[in-house]
Amino acid sequence: MEHLESVLQQTIQFLRASEDSSWSRFTIAEIIQQLEEEIEKIKTSQPIDKNRLSFLFAPTGSIQAISISNGWGQGFLELSSVIDKCNNSVTG
Repeated sequence: MEHLESVLQQTIQFLRASEDSSWSRFTIAEIIQQLEEEIEKIKTSQPIDKNRLSFLFAPTGSIQAISISNGWGQGFLELSSVIDKCNNSVTG
C-alpha cells in the first residue's frame, strides 16, 4: 500500500504542475481532492475505492487527458500501470 500511496502522491505532483484540460471530466482540483481522499484511506487502513482509481486512471480518463495536454503522457502510462497492478492485488 505504501507503493500505491507514493504513486498517488506523484500523480498529485504532476497535476499541481498542470493546467486543466477541456477533455477532462474533472478539474485538477477535483482530481487532487479524490486522490487525497484515497491517500487518507491508505493512511488509516481503510479500504480504497478501486473503482474510483480505475475510473480516474482509465485510458481516455481525466488524468490521461490532463497528462497529454500537459506533456507528461509517458509519466501517466507508468503511473497507471502501477495503479492497475495495485487494483488487481488489493481488496477493497
